[in-house]
Amino acid sequence: MKRALSIVMMLCVLAGVLSGCAEPAIGTNADPDPVDIDEAKRISINEVMADNSNFVMGCMHDWVELYNDNDRDVRLTSYYLRKSERSSKRLTLDDYTIPAKGFLVIELTDESPFRLSKEGDGLLLISGKGVADELVFDASIGKRSWSHEGVCAHPTPGYPNTEAGYNEYLDSVELPGLRINEIVSSNDRYLPIDENYYDLVEIYNGTGAAVRLSDYWLSDKKSEPKRYHFPEVTLEAGGYYVVYCSGLTGEEHASFKISSSGETVYLSDGNGFVDAVYVPGDVLKNESYGRNGKQLVYMSEATPGAENAAGRLNRLGVPAASVASGAYDHELSVELSAEGTIYYTLDGTEPTTGSTVYTEPIAVDSVASIRTFCESEGSRSGITNYFYLVNINHAYPVVNVAIKQEYLDGDEGVLNHITEEYEHEAFVTMMNGGEECFSVPCGFKLHGNDSKKGDKQNFQLRFRSAYGASKLEYKVFENRDYEVYNSLILKGGSEDYLFCGLRDELCTGLVDGTTNLEVQAYRPVILYLNGQYWGFYWLRERYDTTYAANRLGVDKDTVNIVKTYGRATAVGSGTGFTELIEYCRTHDLTERECYEHVISRIDVFSLMDWYICRSYLGDQDLANVRMYNSEAGDGRWRWCFYDLDWALFVNTEDPIGCTVKKDGNHDIILALLKNPEFKDLFLKRYAYLMQSVLNENAIIKKVDELAAIMEPEIAMDREKYGLTVEAWRYNIENLKNYVRNGKRDETVLAGIKRYFGLSDAEMKAYFGK
Repeated sequence: MKRALSIVMMLCVLAGVLSGCAEPAIGTNADPDPVDIDEAKRISINEVMADNSNFVMGCMHDWVELYNDNDRDVRLTSYYLRKSERSSKRLTLDDYTIPAKGFLVIELTDESPFRLSKEGDGLLLISGKGVADELVFDASIGKRSWSHEGVCAHPTPGYPNTEAGYNEYLDSVELPGLRINEIVSSNDRYLPIDENYYDLVEIYNGTGAAVRLSDYWLSDKKSEPKRYHFPEVTLEAGGYYVVYCSGLTGEEHASFKISSSGETVYLSDGNGFVDAVYVPGDVLKNESYGRNGKQLVYMSEATPGAENAAGRLNRLGVPAASVASGAYDHELSVELSAEGTIYYTLDGTEPTTGSTVYTEPIAVDSVASIRTFCESEGSRSGITNYFYLVNINHAYPVVNVAIKQEYLDGDEGVLNHITEEYEHEAFVTMMNGGEECFSVPCGFKLHGNDSKKGDKQNFQLRFRSAYGASKLEYKVFENRDYEVYNSLILKGGSEDYLFCGLRDELCTGLVDGTTNLEVQAYRPVILYLNGQYWGFYWLRERYDTTYAANRLGVDKDTVNIVKTYGRATAVGSGTGFTELIEYCRTHDLTERECYEHVISRIDVFSLMDWYICRSYLGDQDLANVRMYNSEAGDGRWRWCFYDLDWALFVNTEDPIGCTVKKDGNHDIILALLKNPEFKDLFLKRYAYLMQSVLNENAIIKKVDELAAIMEPEIAMDREKYGLTVEAWRYNIENLKNYVRNGKRDETVLAGIKRYFGLSDAEMKAYFGK
């Protein structure tokens, strides 16, 4: 072997004798010598781990376990491992002998010719020129191990894949002396600092001697093991030390938080990792996850700074319903089943041990939202939700938000506060075609500014770890190739709900994918609040760090978002944008060097398209502005196109002048337009967009498309808000009249000619007329 046995647990077993774990050897591409075929058939790939995040075997490497069912030892001369797809990368096993009826465990280190993919992979054991065994696994392997029977209940490297084998494995385990003992990933109960609560990581000294903590580091990123450096503290034998994972700085504060969706915490010294614990995403608020002896368990009560309480090896399952969430054409009798006592509510309230105890089937004859959990021997399950529609049919997916009634319309209810902003815990379920799409906890709040004053308000769904889900993982929109969201918007038309209810979707839908503008995707849904019909809504993306990260393919922590023309920062830093504005105010962009500096910092077509589309569509409500960038991407600022609810109302005579105002908010575009090269490109871009999407045919086609979507549901929606279908249809026609017979084209072209002082010949050269 190339390394001492003490570095990892060497787990080859024969008749209960601990032998050794194989060090991978780098193979060659030469064909090996033939071997005994019958012997090879009895050597198999018995277990693999592709994402070793809990320090199994005292290391963090992937590993492969082989089993020898022969009655004699087998030297693995001419054997090798490689991935199932045709690959020249081989891990040769020539130097190793696997004992009769015994195991050989092989680490796949950074020096190995290949590693296993946690998203799914296949592995071949080849003897000579023949395949002795193949093991294929998929993404459901997660942080666990896999055998030919599928996901293993427990990892058992070097032992049989049985409960007895697991106990034998545990007996052989030696825990790290200084170790991660307990983690709280969602906390509002333990160890407050100035009335604030933070994620917690507890370190335990089991070495039997005092340890200087300043020799160690803590991190939530394997690639950055030194994110938190322990202070100059001596931790006595048997002592505990608690780190506040607050995202702040300070002696006891780590600059990162623990994701409630699941994350690995790493403990390292100057030579490498000494411990690691993966905290599952189903750990509940104020629960902890940590060590009970040699096992990692869920603990219903955290004990930071003290000995861990007893816990459960597996999460207590949520109550199961006899009838799946969905839409039905007959009355239902819903039975709940679970281990222990079941508690439930029907009014949107989060269930507690003071809620109704389930004793008999629940009758459902219209709309029902059942929120429920169970408790057994001091352990609680998570809360789950079942949503039912009986004899109610809709053309589109149904979204139901279950929320405590007083948080909806009480003294602190979201519906009753326009100036004060209230956000309350809720539970959102989406069903499509009678089948559940997702059902997760969230925050619920109003969205918008002036639109809050209307009867049909807009809402935000905020996914936060404090509610139990820091993100939604679901492919919400078909025209987006990502499926992770931190927030979503339920948009009821804003001010346009009184007229058409589709202006923003019309304008953003026109430019989505046809321009360089950043646009919020949309899809039609029917909204219920606590089972009460709330109307036809558009489910929309929301501009936040996750949106930008999804679009740029970067970490959301690297995203900067600015608003109100750079005078305010929504997240991150707006320094780069304000510096760019100041540069444009103080430099002559007709000079080549100055011009190239500015265009290197922006997506030029994104900027152009924002002003072109805003001006053509006649929207004068220009207050809501968002731009974002990420230095982890290309660093260029991009413009977000949204809040077009007042577009296509007034046929503005001076489209450019009304948009490119000299009010201190538009200094970048004003400075750029002084450059002849940019001005020429801007006019050519304007002409191109008028030919493609900003014209009568494209706009009327899009209006008809969206109106047809709304048509099946419009009568019920209008009735809910005291409006008429006849008025809606009138407004749809009025909207189309804005561009009919070339009306808008004529006004825009005349305005462009005046604003830029173009001759007839120049207009013909740019616009063909």
